[in-house]
Amino acid sequence: KQKTAYEILADWSSDVGSNGLYVVVDDQGTKFEVAPENARQVDPNCLRGVDDLLSLGDFNEGALLHNVRSRYFNDNIYTGIGSPILISVNPFQNLPGLYTEAKQKFYRERSAAAGSGEDADVPPHLFSVAAAAYTAMLGDARNQSIIISGESGAGKTEATKRILTYFANLQRTAGATSEKTSIEEQVLRSNPILEAFGNAKTIRNDNSSRFGKFIDIEFGSSGKLTSAKISNYLLEKSRIVKQQPDERGYHAFYQLCAGGHSLSDIGPTLGLRSAYEHSYTAVCTEIDGVDDASMLEEAADCMDGLGFSKEEKNSVFQIVAAVLHLGDMQFEEGDDGSVLPDGALTDKICELLKVSKADFTTTFQHKTLEDPFTKKIIHMPQDPTSSSNTRHSMAKHLYSRLFDWLVWRINLSAAGKGGGGGRKENTKKIGILDIYGFEVFEWNSFEQLCINFANEKLQQHFNSHMFTLEQQLYNEEGISWSHIEWQDNKEIIDQLERKPLGLFCILDSECLMPNATDDTCLSKIHSSFKSSRVVYKTSRFKSTNFAVAHYAGEVVYNVISFLEKNTDKLHADITNLLKSSSMPITRTLFSDPRFAPDMQAQAAQSRPGAPPAKRGEPNQRAKQNVTVSVMFRQQLDQLVEDLNRTNPRYIRCIKPNGNKQAHEMDSLDVQRQLRCAGMLESIRIRRAGYPVRRPFKEFFNRFRLLCPHVSTGRSLDPDYKELCRRVLTDVEAKFQAQRQPVEAKSWQVGRSKVFLKEELQGRLEKALGEAVKVYVVRMQKSGVEAEQDANTVQVQALLRTLRSASEFQKRLQQHREARAALLTAEAELPSLR
Repeated sequence: KQKTAYEILADWSSDVGSNGLYVVVDDQGTKFEVAPENARQVDPNCLRGVDDLLSLGDFNEGALLHNVRSRYFNDNIYTGIGSPILISVNPFQNLPGLYTEAKQKFYRERSAAAGSGEDADVPPHLFSVAAAAYTAMLGDARNQSIIISGESGAGKTEATKRILTYFANLQRTAGATSEKTSIEEQVLRSNPILEAFGNAKTIRNDNSSRFGKFIDIEFGSSGKLTSAKISNYLLEKSRIVKQQPDERGYHAFYQLCAGGHSLSDIGPTLGLRSAYEHSYTAVCTEIDGVDDASMLEEAADCMDGLGFSKEEKNSVFQIVAAVLHLGDMQFEEGDDGSVLPDGALTDKICELLKVSKADFTTTFQHKTLEDPFTKKIIHMPQDPTSSSNTRHSMAKHLYSRLFDWLVWRINLSAAGKGGGGGRKENTKKIGILDIYGFEVFEWNSFEQLCINFANEKLQQHFNSHMFTLEQQLYNEEGISWSHIEWQDNKEIIDQLERKPLGLFCILDSECLMPNATDDTCLSKIHSSFKSSRVVYKTSRFKSTNFAVAHYAGEVVYNVISFLEKNTDKLHADITNLLKSSSMPITRTLFSDPRFAPDMQAQAAQSRPGAPPAKRGEPNQRAKQNVTVSVMFRQQLDQLVEDLNRTNPRYIRCIKPNGNKQAHEMDSLDVQRQLRCAGMLESIRIRRAGYPVRRPFKEFFNRFRLLCPHVSTGRSLDPDYKELCRRVLTDVEAKFQAQRQPVEAKSWQVGRSKVFLKEELQGRLEKALGEAVKVYVVRMQKSGVEAEQDANTVQVQALLRTLRSASEFQKRLQQHREARAALLTAEAELPSLR
């Protein structure tokens, strides 16, 4: 398998072989050879890892991936991309001191200092994002938002909890006393309840949120948290009745099976057994290291803390138990419709839901229909399969509407004084969006289409905001940007939702057709998108699939059950049965428009504390064919509209590996997640303008060799801006003289930086490399000449030394001879005397 230059950088260790190719060795010791033209030069800082990726001179995919990887292995799990974006990598371990009150205080003080204009270093962190949003909210007139996204297991839920804790502790850490009934405490108490009823174990994550939520936190003029409101999106209903291998349904089912018997008053009446003995919870019953019974106790305590009445709390657990018992129902063929053979089980469900046994039995034996011509009521017998489907439908709607009620009830407690109604003066908000990330599995169904469409809409919002930031930077630097263009994902969104031939519109229209099937729906999709590059067939052969080219990559969807999931019909017989319940909550769930999928009614009456609908009013849902996709898209449009009125910040959560292990990273999968999170889209937007930005002094010191005649002279305070302009002008003229002209507007000089196109940056680096070679050769040549001159001098000196030595030896010999003659003469003197 060939590796790209980006992958090579991600597990970097290389040398140059004898054939001129880079020899790269990854962490597993596998060697690869890479041609130099396929390698990319990167800013040296990225190999060490930097806090803020925008501090790199060259911002590309390889730099992004390797920088995140290097920091992760040093337990630096947070990396910034400027001030509005934080990349958060799940460490799969507890890092000491990361979320202490001292750490919160540090970021609160640093952010306040930075907000007042001081030069304060604020390292990237969840708290830095929260603190910056809070400081900006107090200083600006605009509301703030924090958008948290990522795939299952990436750490979204944990990030949301940490940020909520930061906001809840603002007044406490400032010296205020903690009250058990304070709004801050109410906000924190909502987490265990929402996790119990809205989270589940998946293959990728033991505590996966199976719904999206937007938490609107309201602050008073003094900065004190005054209220909070939660909006929830698209709870995964199919998980209630069916799970994949090694996955669980919602935690509440298992918690109630494990600890329900200990609930006072109602424990023995629930009739629950171990989780593996109930049909809806038998697939996978346990999570390593999790005590379901203690988690139930925590959720129940939080309900008490939020002011749930005893009747409300008991009713919630009774409905959950009833859902579990519905899954255990068996049906047999009878002479007049299905037969329910287990009378004791039927009695228990009716007791829990407080409905008539006779009406309950009739609902599963017959289906009430109206003759369209005579308007007469017809009681059509149901076979066991139809009865079983009715049972699943009742279970899904009971649980999903109960979840909506829980969110509403939490909002009622967290609304503060005045019940949260009306618009308060001098209040400001920070919204926290915890939304599912882009999903692609081996089997992708209707839920994945909705989730990925939500990500398309949020990606469009992200792109637009990022381009706005680029424009703001160019304006601050005095850079002309009118010629810069970028492409968004509008074409994809249009083909998914435009009327009348968008994908969702086709799906909705098929749901209205009496004889429509998944096959007829797929046929219309294929015929409507014959020439589309966005929606298309996956094969020439017959299949149940179609593909969508999303911004993050292709996803193949299987159309089986699309119509059923989109219609999500609840027969009037079930609605009427549950409306007749003597339990107030059950009755409310099926008579109050706030918990029915009528968006107009929901929008009008969704405020915490708003009066419930009167009993006996017609259920608008029965009169309107409102599909799941219509409701979801209306919610999504409202969400984006709300976000557009805020100043957003983004937290992109990344899952480093699928084994849930610390200090282990799958670089290819992390690269995919960075694409899905839109991080590389921010690179593309930046590249549409001037992706390379260098401070004046840094640029001049690096490229001054290209123009030796341009120098600082002896100035103590040189004008680096003008020096950079001269260098670029001269280099551009040299390229023109070489008949290799630079593309128009390839560079601009701002107020503090030089802005370059990537193509010009590459040419400058290449020219610099050639200039360095010429300089080295010149120096080597000068060195040889100097060495030759030195050798000549040394030889001359040696010759002089040798001549002097020869003369010295000659004189020494003469001296010795004279001395010997003298000694001989002296020896002969006595004989003469």
